Amino acid sequence: MRTHDLAARLATVPGLVRPGISTWDMTTRLPLHPLSVENAYADPRLLHSLAKPGARFAHRLGADVVVGAETGGIPLAGAVSLAGGLPFAFVRKPGYVGHEDHEPRVRGASVNGRRVLLVDDAVSQGTAIEAFAAELRDEGAIVVGVFVLVDMRDVAASVTPTAAALPIASITTYLRLLETATERGVLDPTVHQLAVDALINHWSDDDPRWALVRTATHHASTA
Repeated sequence: MRTHDLAARLATVPGLVRPGISTWDMTTRLPLHPLSVENAYADPRLLHSLAKPGARFAHRLGADVVVGAETGGIPLAGAVSLAGGLPFAFVRKPGYVGHEDHEPRVRGASVNGRRVLLVDDAVSQGTAIEAFAAELRDEGAIVVGVFVLVDMRDVAASVTPTAAALPIASITTYLRLLETATERGVLDPTVHQLAVDALINHWSDDDPRWALVRTATHHASTA
């Protein structure tokens, strides 16, 4: 399955792109459609297809181990590991509730002195990647790249140094995913147009077009 086809399949996974008025955060003025990227893991055939580009990316980078970022990156990393015939491990989410201080930060295959491909479901500013990469490096790993389903850096206000420096491969970008979802009837075209305008042009809190957002999302959710 080609990457373009995979992006279209992602955009139409039930519940992955969540349209409607309830998904707009009008308190902090973030016109972002939330994504439930983990919904893509429900179909094993799709998950296998999504993993293949990650496996090719891992081999291209000369990765020795595929490491899933807890928690959203673990299923995808497991699939990439199987598709590429590479050892698998996962790295704990820093400060995750329920972890004990004495628990190992990386579980599965050894990463010490080995080239690692970090896998997560999405990347935005790269804060999570920064933390995961730091934990892996503390364990002696050489982080050579990152593979995600959705790259949201195209709407991020800033990007962390690690997310800017590391090679990052994805199935699609955030804006392309929204565009594809609109083409496939998942998102209302007017809502999509307003969202992109607000994101790209950084509407201020007192911009009168926010009223259009509320109206358009209401119509989309009741249509």
